[in-house]
Amino acid sequence: MVLLVSADVATLRQVAAERVGVPVPLHEYQWEGVSFLYRSHGALLADEMGLGKTVQAVVAMALLLDGRNEVDRVLVVAPASLTLNWMAELSAWAPQLPARRLEGDADDRVALYMLPIPVLVGSYEQLRMDGLDRIPRDAFDLVVLDEAQRIKERDSVTSLACRLLPRSRSWALSATPLENRLEDIKTILGFLDPAFGPDRHRRDVARRLEVSMLRRRKSDVRGELPPVILQDIRLDLGVEQRRRYDALWGTRDSYVRGGQDLATAMFGLITRLKVICNRDEESGTSTKLEALETVIESAGESARIIVFSQFVKTLEWISGRLAVTHERLVGSMDMRAREAAMDRFRSGMTPRALLVSLRAGGVGLNLGEATHIVLFDRWWNPAVENQAIYRAHRFDRDDPLHVVRFVVRESIEERIADILEEKAELFDDIVERPQAKGAGFGRAELERILGMTNGPPEQDGAVGLED
Repeated sequence: MVLLVSADVATLRQVAAERVGVPVPLHEYQWEGVSFLYRSHGALLADEMGLGKTVQAVVAMALLLDGRNEVDRVLVVAPASLTLNWMAELSAWAPQLPARRLEGDADDRVALYMLPIPVLVGSYEQLRMDGLDRIPRDAFDLVVLDEAQRIKERDSVTSLACRLLPRSRSWALSATPLENRLEDIKTILGFLDPAFGPDRHRRDVARRLEVSMLRRRKSDVRGELPPVILQDIRLDLGVEQRRRYDALWGTRDSYVRGGQDLATAMFGLITRLKVICNRDEESGTSTKLEALETVIESAGESARIIVFSQFVKTLEWISGRLAVTHERLVGSMDMRAREAAMDRFRSGMTPRALLVSLRAGGVGLNLGEATHIVLFDRWWNPAVENQAIYRAHRFDRDDPLHVVRFVVRESIEERIADILEEKAELFDDIVERPQAKGAGFGRAELERILGMTNGPPEQDGAVGLED
């Protein structure tokens, strides 16, 4: 077995190709990030959102776990809404690496902590509940904190649980390690090095960051980036959402066949299921809202984020719960109100987010000031989505546009996403042919979404649903 005695980019690239099998070439700056993490016992990777911090961490941990026998087990701690995304990235970039997601009750989690699984992915909430009482002291060699700004409150139970975990290596990933106070980043540095206390001065922080932090902005590496960065975030439904979704899903045969018009009945059911994927109206829970808040937090104070949904009521619901300043833009607003909302968003003075009805945002608007777009739910027609995104994609913009799409696992959203992917590639539609026309969903596709393979006789034509 060849041990890695060097962490230079060329050596890591060669070993990764021979033993780890990175499926897609990384950008040069990403290899530099892999090298930085690989050689560090305490590292803060603070790249701007969209530059692939997770991918760099996955490749670096795969290299560590593969050849040196220095690291046997890794614990990844992330916001609950991102744990599924971590599993997807591990599967994509290190499929040879056994990984499990921390789940179940307290006893189940204790068993998972003790199993010899190379990579375990859990949430901050789980770590807060379990603390050191349930986690064996020698369980993990490397602990990775994603969205590490979550531990900034030094005396919180979550922060203490993370910082007191026994380990030999510590990595922190955060696009916004210093949000408001110097103490925020001191706590992260204290996670990387327990000897770095809260009484350290500003100059001590600066010195430590010189050796412990690697940060790149999109402007630093724009020559390596595509015009549009596309990120799919897969989510699990919460308990109440899943219960309500499964109950409705179980009635689909009688629901659809009881209607006089097949297409209308199918779309009515799909719409109700999509709304549940967005939120549970009775309990007020929404895994997508949690994920949206994480995206906004990661994007930073200077980001301008457009959130698209096909449902106006969903936008109203988000507006009533979103903590950051924001504006709404829906089709029912008169022209003066629409222009005023857009002007406030463009000015960058106050609103960080603009909540837009997908149909309203796709026609006659120039939203080029946006840095990020979030598709809270997916439209039936990829051309409508792409037209809306194209409004924010100025061809003279300096930095790439970051597009995030939420997809709920084990739901019709996965089926819809698969069909949309077959119909059109997002990048090509934005950059190569943004005005391309797409088709709605025909009966066969509706049955595929609903898992109904033996339906009534086929009806001609494709159908769509207006906002």
